Amino acid sequence: MILQQIQDYPIFQSFLYVLGLLVLLKLVNVITFIWKLIRPNTNLQKYGIGSWILITGASDGIGKQLAIQFSQKGFKIILVARNRQKLEAVAKQLTTESLIIVSDFSQSTNKNIFDQIMDKVGERDVSILVNNVGVDVLNKFHLLSDEEIYNTITVNCFPITMLCKRFIPRFLKRNQYKSAIVNVTSLAGKFPTPYFNVYSATKAFGEFLTTTINAEYPELEVFSLSPGEVSTNMTQNRPPSFLTISASDCANGLLKRMGSNTSGHWNHEIQAEFQKIVPSCFYNFVLIKILAPKWLKERSQNQNYKKFN
Repeated sequence: MILQQIQDYPIFQSFLYVLGLLVLLKLVNVITFIWKLIRPNTNLQKYGIGSWILITGASDGIGKQLAIQFSQKGFKIILVARNRQKLEAVAKQLTTESLIIVSDFSQSTNKNIFDQIMDKVGERDVSILVNNVGVDVLNKFHLLSDEEIYNTITVNCFPITMLCKRFIPRFLKRNQYKSAIVNVTSLAGKFPTPYFNVYSATKAFGEFLTTTINAEYPELEVFSLSPGEVSTNMTQNRPPSFLTISASDCANGLLKRMGSNTSGHWNHEIQAEFQKIVPSCFYNFVLIKILAPKWLKERSQNQNYKKFN
């Protein structure tokens, strides 16, 4: 009898169809999210154990931990950053062969930088490119200096673009093993983030670039690592907590989830899903009224400490 009544009202029938479709899509999203958390660890052998991995921003934080953990898995590491002394310290912690390339990505408007990197890489069999280098800047938009804006865009946008362009032709020739490009972005690149205005926009650039390149080159693995807050120099080495994870945990999360977009650690996967359902007005209120003032004060104190020490 109920079915007959539904059939008598086509509009109601259409409504139920649409509602059912929405419920089905939501169920698919939930299942996909659960799978991201429990899926088996990636078999790194598909990239060719003993091949090389190039990591930018490898002197500290996530880049350093990725170098150490990939090395422990048997990969050789190409360390790229601007501070040779720090890179040499990282190289000493690796268990496999390494190559140090000193490059200052704040000068990335000069394309010769990338040609020089490729010359030093030579004919090495690079299987994975990790575009990790990045800087952030925190303040109200009109209070940012021109130098801060130019530097953030230069470091966060040019290297990821130019290195992808140079490595893709090489990767397309690797037929025996898989090749991957990992672009380290941020949750701030998925959700507009007040006070991280320019940084958030550059990370969104990285997300869009990753998505489009992945669509153009299905034979390669091109994906992003978009963590939330990680305890690094960029976050004033804020200690791990409920929302903040260590650089080591972030790196370990990537190694387990290689091959598709991830926030790395399960903690940040949950944060990413939570932010999708939180109204932007609430998210913005918490950032502007509570977190941003605290972070600005923290950074100011840290700058004063550096001046006197």
